[in-house]
Amino acid sequence: MKPLQSTTVMAAALALIVLAWAPAPAAAQPAVDGNPLFPPAAVQYRGAPVPGAFPPEAMLSGYRSDLSGDGGDYHRIIDQFPLLRANAPQVMRANMETVRGINNAAGATTVERALADDHDDLLLTMSDAWGPTLSEHFRRAVGQGRLPKTTQLLSGSLARAGGPASSTFTEKYLYNQDRPFVVHPAAVVRHHREGAGDEYSTSPSFPSGHTSQATWKSILLATMLPEFGPQMLARGSEVGYNRIVLGVHYPLDVIGGRMTGMAAAADRLGDPRFRTLIDAAATELRAELEWRCGTTVADCAATDTPYLSDERAVAVYGGRMDYGLPKVGPTDLGIIVPDTAQILISGAHPQLGPEQRAELLGRTAASSGSPLDRPGADGSWQRLNLAAAWTELP
Repeated sequence: MKPLQSTTVMAAALALIVLAWAPAPAAAQPAVDGNPLFPPAAVQYRGAPVPGAFPPEAMLSGYRSDLSGDGGDYHRIIDQFPLLRANAPQVMRANMETVRGINNAAGATTVERALADDHDDLLLTMSDAWGPTLSEHFRRAVGQGRLPKTTQLLSGSLARAGGPASSTFTEKYLYNQDRPFVVHPAAVVRHHREGAGDEYSTSPSFPSGHTSQATWKSILLATMLPEFGPQMLARGSEVGYNRIVLGVHYPLDVIGGRMTGMAAAADRLGDPRFRTLIDAAATELRAELEWRCGTTVADCAATDTPYLSDERAVAVYGGRMDYGLPKVGPTDLGIIVPDTAQILISGAHPQLGPEQRAELLGRTAASSGSPLDRPGADGSWQRLNLAAAWTELP
């Protein structure tokens, strides 16, 4: 990876300052007033951990991973999309029919869950992957300002662990694909909350920004609480599925968003300076949950009905990797694991070295030939089954 030039660092810092002081959307931070980069004072309890936010200089500093990817975005990872659109009509038909099937079959409970993922803070909605008890403890802690580091990195649209490279803004306008409910208004129901705006009518569809955001957030949260890694990864994939439920995205959008989100998470986890922030937030999160539980996080959740078992989480995650879309290439090719990808499973396998983790990702990868699979020398992000690699024994 090339080092950032000084002008790039200055531009990134300026962009971050603008983002930091911009007003947060009302739905992005329902439990904490104000900007999550600069959280309010926490509620204090005798004998409890003492929360402390990251200082402003940590939030406004430029990091190598702020502008990772290929020139500040991740378009090369998903650049098979124009070829599919031009040369694979069977894939594009299946892409649409899958939207119709999922969207039309969604019941009221599924729609409400999808709307929560759309309008509310994903940091809060995805916490149910930890089970009812831990999720409730977590929501209360966030509401009391007692997880400032965690919210600074992961809460809402201004989450510091995001950045220009992971926004999907450039990619969307590069590919300029209309959304399913716009193209097929008679076939796809556009679900939305009463009184909410409809920015999706004019913004492009591919790749899914919500899915990308849910992916990198779920990977970082899995790294922070690895006991629930498969569940959190599956919950992140549910956010993508819910985009199809609402009629605002196609499966290919969701697959592309997952791919860019994985690459963004790998860049964050592989950036030594930024990794210190993630590790500090992980320490804060675990200490708070264990104080509230009075025991370990694993024991705290042991008597709950889990979001999903490990086995079911792996199955759900795997099924959403390609949504059953037709293959477009050979199915028996070996995989080249992208150079930066091995860090994605470091939370599950900290004892392994980079080469061993890359081997594990290759061993658990999906077969080749799926739409958006990129079999070249840069490796395939589409085939990486993180949930399977998380639970696989070395």
